Amino acid sequence: MTKRSDIIDVVMTETTLILSDRLVALLGASPGDGIVIGFSDKDGKLIPVITLGEEGNKLTKTNTVSFRGKKHNTLTEFGSNFWAHENNGIIELEGDGLPVFTEVRKAAESYLTSEIITDTNFDITKLETYEF
Repeated sequence: MTKRSDIIDVVMTETTLILSDRLVALLGASPGDGIVIGFSDKDGKLIPVITLGEEGNKLTKTNTVSFRGKKHNTLTEFGSNFWAHENNGIIELEGDGLPVFTEVRKAAESYLTSEIITDTNFDITKLETYEF
């Protein structure tokens, strides 16, 4: 992976993403464009990615995007500050949290949907406290 910049490209709050000027330029985004956060499996690790798309929330003139719900909760697993890296035309986000491994995530999700667990406030980053 590329050396991390000193400038944070995305700051996530409880309801908003704040994008850096550098990331907005890298995306080629303008106010009113839809910003989409997705997730890609890369070598067994889940990687957050960011792109433009009509289905995304609109970028404001101050480089903020409303961001709530399931994708917000998933992105929280990666941290709250992110650095952007372009990789073969895809803009990946590197968070300040721990990496999320795909197989561990699948096992945790499977475990959560079983009849054994009813607690949906399970923190996937703290798997060592749960027995499988």
